[in-house]
Amino acid sequence: MSLSDLLGQDRPVAVLRRLLATRKVPPGLLFHGPEGVGKRTAAYAFAKALNCLSGKPDACPDPVPGSPAPCASCAAADRRMDPDLELVDGAYQGALREEDAAKQKTLRIDTVRHVVRKLETRSLEGRWKAAVLDDAHRLTEDGANAMLKALEEPPARTVWVLVTHRPSELLATVRSRCQPLSFAALPQEAVASILERRGLPAVDAARVLGECSGSVSRALALAADPGADPAAWPGDPLAPFTLAESLPRELHLARPRAEALLERAAGWLRRERGTAGFASAPVRFVLRDLKGLRGALRRNADPRLVVELAVLRLQELAAVERSPA
Repeated sequence: MSLSDLLGQDRPVAVLRRLLATRKVPPGLLFHGPEGVGKRTAAYAFAKALNCLSGKPDACPDPVPGSPAPCASCAAADRRMDPDLELVDGAYQGALREEDAAKQKTLRIDTVRHVVRKLETRSLEGRWKAAVLDDAHRLTEDGANAMLKALEEPPARTVWVLVTHRPSELLATVRSRCQPLSFAALPQEAVASILERRGLPAVDAARVLGECSGSVSRALALAADPGADPAAWPGDPLAPFTLAESLPRELHLARPRAEALLERAAGWLRRERGTAGFASAPVRFVLRDLKGLRGALRRNADPRLVVELAVLRLQELAAVERSPA
């Protein structure tokens, strides 16, 4: 993947191309914006491009039949075998700790120290060394503090790229040492093109485009779960309980599923009620409550209870709207 392959993010891509052209790269970059809009892809493509042998302000594009093969540097990065490029996420930490990647809820200090040591080791070929930290808001406080010196006094030709959809949860001392770069929700045509690339049938893509809020990851989650249709919840008295019981038993799996259901409910309500509906106080109150439930979920509330309350709020709204004025 290269920056030129990234759809719907022209402004941040232009900024990154300028950095690549001038080589005036800050030691820390903070990519922030909604989930599923290309932040991680852009971060890895940028890190690849720093050592690309093509001489262009971008990485080599994905190979297609009849096109030139990527340079040796980009090919190594694509195989996750570039010794000068670290992609730090749950899988990376799980491999270090010999644990299940899905159980890595935070980025720990020992992981950060490992990456710091790797970036402090000079590249044998004098290349750039880069670390991409996905979901950087999951850094523990001591892990974030362990990164500060690396951001303040970095070795030459070294860059940290922090990727997050929750920048406010990062330590202020970390945020202040990184140059922020904002990514926006994707336009529907960009989401549609990406879903087509991923092989999602057009009928499924059309169904989720209006609900995904410009997020590819959310669109894919919605497409994979066609049964969770908020339109059916108000008329089904058992819906709060059947949906709650359908959540996985493991909390680390139940939370993202519950959050997807909340997002789907809010998206459906906005789409169904439209501009006129937002003038209705009950509709605004339900949207506010759904947002509050998402916040509670992120503060470790019980996913089943959160889902039950969300569905009950939609049912209460339907009852209010059916009542005589």
